[in-house]
Amino acid sequence: MADIRVTSVIRANERRLNSEPYVYSTTFGRATLGTSDVRNKLFLAFLFSDLDVGVLFLRDVGLIRISMVCWKCGFQMSLCVDTNRKDGYR
Repeated sequence: MADIRVTSVIRANERRLNSEPYVYSTTFGRATLGTSDVRNKLFLAFLFSDLDVGVLFLRDVGLIRISMVCWKCGFQMSLCVDTNRKDGYR
């Protein structure tokens, strides 16, 4: 089940990247973003060139939690934008 979700998130981001004018479809005779179901380093480089898109991708595939219980105070915390933080999230 998780593999299907990850695959659908990857495909959605691949479609989005393919629609960007700065991402070429091929380079040196190879697909820029990799072949079907096998993504390459350029796919990840383009994906994480925008921090917000990268964070959303990691959230969508389940590598960053949307919410969790604080181990210190026991209250529910959620991922949110915080401009005072270096990475922009809290």
